[in-house]
Amino acid sequence: MARWRGWLAAVLLVGLSVAVYRHRADAALALRDVAAMSTAWKLTLLALTAGGIATSGLAVRTVTPGLSISNAVMVHQATTAANNAVIGSGPVNLGLRVAMLRSWGVSGPAIALTVVALNVVAAYKTWLVTLVVAVLGLSGSARGVIDHRIFVVAAIVAVAVIVGSTTWWWMVLTFPVLSGWIARRCQRLTHRVRRRVPRLPPVDIPSVTESLRHEARRLVRHCGSKIVTATTLEQVLFVLTPVAVVRAVGIDASVISTAEVIIAFGLVRLAAALTPIPGGIGITEIALVTLLIRFGGPEPAVVAAVLTYRSITFLLPLATGGACLAVWRWRGRQQTSSPLATVPPEALVRARRPDAVVEPAG
Repeated sequence: MARWRGWLAAVLLVGLSVAVYRHRADAALALRDVAAMSTAWKLTLLALTAGGIATSGLAVRTVTPGLSISNAVMVHQATTAANNAVIGSGPVNLGLRVAMLRSWGVSGPAIALTVVALNVVAAYKTWLVTLVVAVLGLSGSARGVIDHRIFVVAAIVAVAVIVGSTTWWWMVLTFPVLSGWIARRCQRLTHRVRRRVPRLPPVDIPSVTESLRHEARRLVRHCGSKIVTATTLEQVLFVLTPVAVVRAVGIDASVISTAEVIIAFGLVRLAAALTPIPGGIGITEIALVTLLIRFGGPEPAVVAAVLTYRSITFLLPLATGGACLAVWRWRGRQQTSSPLATVPPEALVRARRPDAVVEPAG
């Protein structure tokens, strides 16, 4: 039932997006501009898209040591598809990521660290892009189209969030007293919840928190530079993609500058991240078309650019994520039906080590 609700929500939201395009401009003119793209621009967009998929998988791999790059790409694309298709996709995203990582043999503490690290990195990416947009807006790149007070507020909030988050995580990782105090408070809350729901398994939160703290310190110490590099590459491609799309449909820099393109797409990304609508669909289309037209872009070309951009960032992840999910489930069924899956564990141990003494299960 939940699967059908997710698909129904995706169909309804895609219909809303199509309605937005048809309301803003003649669809035939927009499609004409899309079809008129040169081969060079098509290859450029293809390269940027492939690079974005690869760097996103690389970012997942850097926070999950031991995970192959192909599996990292699969889990990222599958969870992105869930974000784009399911309303309130947070629990679905979390459960899917945990299930996929667990099926590949990633330990429980490593999975918990991966989930926390990816959420922290995602928040940093959003607010760093917001800070860049605010700086560009305050430098006069918006040409008075957007009130400068918006950029002032965005800059203040972005700096406050970045500095506050960095200080908080540094204190948690550096001072075990602080992390222990937080864990004990969470443990008390857990005890209260278990009194109402006795079926919940007991969890020693202080010991788990301390283990995660040590693992996080080790990850930052050994993989910090890799995480920063992968995240930076991912964000560079994120910025280059909308700029390339706008130029590919024939909108010259004399009409809409590169800074204006970054401002429009950065503000819309922030708005989409703060809303519960999956993939920001509807909001993204309306805001992007409106901003780019106010910056001076011709309406058919702007709609063509937004249509192309959303095809790359919304529709394509639905297809690739669905394919990755199907491959993962097929591999799981293959492993389950494998003859080794029906052999008792003690028999496997004896086959590998004939002199081993194995206690029977149970």
